[in-house]
Amino acid sequence: MVDKKLIASVALFRGLYDQDRDIYDVIAALLKAAIVFEKKWAFNTTEASHLLESTFGFQIPEAVVSTTLRNRLKKKEGIVTFENGTYSLAEESVPDTSQLEEELRSTRAVQDRIIDDLLSYFEKHSPKSIDEQEQQSIRESFGAFLLDEKVSPEHSGRISSYIITKQSEDGFQESLDAIREGYVIYNGIRYSSDLSRLGTWITELTIYLDTEHLFNAAGFNGELYKQLFDDFYKLVREANRAKKKSIKLKYFYESKAEVDNFFHVAELIIRREVRLNPSKPAMVSIVTGSKTTSDIVQRKALLFSELNKRNITLETKEDFYDEPEYVVESTDLIETLKLQAKKDDRPFDEDACSAALKMFTKINYFRQGKSIGPLEAVGHIFLSGKSYTQFLAFHPLIRQDENSIPFATYLDFLTNRFWFVLKKGLSKDVSSPRSLSVIAKAQVVIAAQINHSVSEQYAEMVKQIDSGNMTIEEAQYVNHELRSKTATPEEITTESVEDRMQILGYEGFEVHLREKSRLEQDSREGAAAKQELAKFVAQRVDRKRIATGRKATAKVILLSVGLLSLAGLVLWFSFLLVEQLRSDSDSPLTIVALVVSASSLLIPLIKLKKILGWLGDKHSDWSNL
Repeated sequence: MVDKKLIASVALFRGLYDQDRDIYDVIAALLKAAIVFEKKWAFNTTEASHLLESTFGFQIPEAVVSTTLRNRLKKKEGIVTFENGTYSLAEESVPDTSQLEEELRSTRAVQDRIIDDLLSYFEKHSPKSIDEQEQQSIRESFGAFLLDEKVSPEHSGRISSYIITKQSEDGFQESLDAIREGYVIYNGIRYSSDLSRLGTWITELTIYLDTEHLFNAAGFNGELYKQLFDDFYKLVREANRAKKKSIKLKYFYESKAEVDNFFHVAELIIRREVRLNPSKPAMVSIVTGSKTTSDIVQRKALLFSELNKRNITLETKEDFYDEPEYVVESTDLIETLKLQAKKDDRPFDEDACSAALKMFTKINYFRQGKSIGPLEAVGHIFLSGKSYTQFLAFHPLIRQDENSIPFATYLDFLTNRFWFVLKKGLSKDVSSPRSLSVIAKAQVVIAAQINHSVSEQYAEMVKQIDSGNMTIEEAQYVNHELRSKTATPEEITTESVEDRMQILGYEGFEVHLREKSRLEQDSREGAAAKQELAKFVAQRVDRKRIATGRKATAKVILLSVGLLSLAGLVLWFSFLLVEQLRSDSDSPLTIVALVVSASSLLIPLIKLKKILGWLGDKHSDWSNL
């Protein structure tokens, strides 16, 4: 469990460095504060070390504490005296520690606000209320996350998404990065008995890179992984400038064989002989944009060219079993690990276990069985990003004891160690490596969890295909969906993190098939709805056309009646006119003849064809309204 005092203290530790102090000055400031806080005016070196631990949570080697008391508090500042193995602080010499107390209070207040906000974030994304026990578990997980200690996948994923969503808030990242940087410096002090040797790397160390780091060197796993490797590589080069080639980078035949097989599979994918496993970003990177097998060959050549340029070479020794006392792997050990995994309800990959133990045998052979001491003393170490390899490296059946250096380590540890030893943390002009960025860590954690989930779902999909429970069409759809979910760390952003995290809650590939069925059903329902709508609209149009036609016909009839009535009126007025003009001597026959004659004068003025055409046009116009 992470000590809450330690979280605030390491941030304060980092802040004191920013005031242009060296390590001993910082420890001296903390010692003075601890003495005043505890009102301990007389003490020996051991008691002074305990004061630092009880007040700040720091476990500083007694040799470092002794040097600080002697050279800083006694000789340089003259505030303590030493007699008969005891240091004494005179009342008139009590230092003013109010500023440091205020800085510590301020640091704790900021961290408390972040913790409260984190708990609210968990509450928001939890299906049920979080009780006090779970809240305490989250607090501890957050501290462990910042200090690179073990955290459950459930907590680490949600903590990471919280950090990503908050990264743009003023002062947020700086507060958390100060904790990580301060902890690296503190850890460096904790495992160093002589701080006067800092600044150069003086021993020889050979680091053997696992396959993923060979890909990282060429950028095949994404930009962030390349940046992390580049930070590590720059520190290696700096160490080698001070002492020529004190640190060597190599890889074993097994890693080369894995790379060769990787590119062979890439060629098969290009030839459409095997499927692309979307959970492997390096493979996706290699085949993307490649159209022929010659493109794959060129990318492989690019990888080895990059390794040669960085002087990362192949280890030529092949026989590591001529001295059996250094052999780590055995059938009995593998069987024991398998039984433990079954007992703990953990998956067990025997091939992965055997491969890791084989690497440990090689490292142990080079070390000649000597793993006790600091990293600088062991001479050889395996650098792997595989979580299972890390798990085995720290397993009590494999690691000699808690004080021994494990056979394998991870990139961040070596980067941070070099950063401390080369005193890069003490210079304001040198930027911190990305491994110390809490944002980078959060991105890596989420991307790793997503790709692990994709890998599991892909493996299940292959099983379903082989058993005949999934069609090729379904598999193609699932594979396409899984490929779209794969993520490199730099793709985890504030805008995308919530959507990206959704795959972690999937039960398996079935969710993709359900989504496919839903989309197909929506498509079918949509098509049916469109067809029904078209039918409905057509019926409406037909009814409207009929109704409009009837209205037009009625209008034409009315117009025709009007025209006929007008013609009748003309005849009537003609009759009245003749009636006015006739004489008493005119016979009825004569009157009729006069009316007909008058009406006949109007007939040439009436063009029946045009009238009928005009009536037809009117009917058409009214029908289209």
